[in-house]
Parts: sequence; structure tokens; C-alpha cells
Amino acid sequence: MQEKKKQQEQPEFRGGHVTALSVQKASPDRLNVFVNEEFLMGVYREVALKHRLKKGLEVTVEMLQAVWRDEVVYKAKDAAVHYLSFRQRSKKEMVDYLSGKDLFDEEVVRMTVEWLVERGYINDNEFARLWVENRMRNRPRGKAMLQWELKQKGIESDYIAEALDEVVDEELELEGAMRLLQKKVGRKSLQFTFEEQRKLAQYLARRGFSTSVIKDALRRFISLANLDND
Repeated sequence: MQEKKKQQEQPEFRGGHVTALSVQKASPDRLNVFVNEEFLMGVYREVALKHRLKKGLEVTVEMLQAVWRDEVVYKAKDAAVHYLSFRQRSKKEMVDYLSGKDLFDEEVVRMTVEWLVERGYINDNEFARLWVENRMRNRPRGKAMLQWELKQKGIESDYIAEALDEVVDEELELEGAMRLLQKKVGRKSLQFTFEEQRKLAQYLARRGFSTSVIKDALRRFISLANLDND
């Protein structure tokens, strides 16, 4: 098991002059910064441009600390965008991800998440709606389970209620339960005894479906199965 990376410590800064800037061989988008003929740190080109770093520039400790801070924030943004490339994330998921890396302090995480929200990369309202739509399309769940899942993602109650009201009506929930029953039963030959129905009902209940939806789904499913057997 790999050891968890720890937050990189800030170099010991001293005022002086930038004596060289060189492109990193492994990462062309990053530059090595030399101050007073000694390597000080690596920075992204965007950070170097923002602070107008160039050979001969006189720098103070405060200036170098600002460069370092922006470099850490840039790394956090880069990590966040990469994390978002797999699927949309909730605000809580992003905070947990960045905090869990142990690379960024609380202030950097806060600044990064605010930046993501301001640019629309993170939107908990939209996240809730897409989560429910995706679930009902690919892995149907009852409203109770969907509500629990979204709470675990840190979504506010109002957003959860809005997403459920907008996406899941009674017929869609019933259709989802029917699809799960079909997948569960498959090609098995069932007599739909009391015990078999009880197990199927428990199967749906564990996936968050209400008693009324379970009863309707079982009634329809058994009725269709009997028609197929006639």
C-alpha cells in the first residue's frame, strides 16, 4: 500500500533576484525558478505569468510567498478538474477528495471549491437531478434510497426534494421496481408462493421502494408472468 502524500512544505524564502527560469523536462507546462543562483521551486507557467516572473526580477519574501500560495491553489484546481473528468461531483465529494489527499490545507480547499462553484463546475442542484435521472435509468431505486444517497453526498434537503419531484413520478418508480423484479427473477420458474413473494418484496424494500409501490409492482409482475405462462 502506497504511503499517503503529505502537503509539500513551503521553502524557506529569502529576498533577492530571479537568476533563471527553465522548463521542466517531464512537465513542459511547469518552470523551475532559481533565485540567487539556487533552485527555489517549480511553478506552473500560468503562475509565473501572473506574477511576471522573469530573469533579473527583484523579489521579496512576501512576493515569493504569494507565488507559492498561488502554485498550491493551482495544483488544487488541477486535481479538482481531473476528479471532475470522471463524473459530476457534489460540493461535499470535492471537499472530501481534496481534503483527503493531505496535500492542501483547509483554506486552499475552500478557495478551490468556491472557484469551481463560481464557474459552474460544481452545482449541487444539478448534481441531484442528474444523480436521480442516472439511477432511474441504469440502477432503479426507490425515493427513500435516492434521498439517502443524496444526503450522503451532502446535498441540501431542498435540492433533494426538487430533484425527486422533477424526475420521479409514481409510474417511473413503479416501472423501475418492475425492471428490478425482471432482473432478479430472470429465467427462473417461480410459482410466486407467499415465501417467494416475501423475498421479492424484501429485495425491493432494500432498494428504497415504498410498501405501496412494492405491492403494485408485485401484482403487475405476477399478472404479466401468468399471462406469459398461459
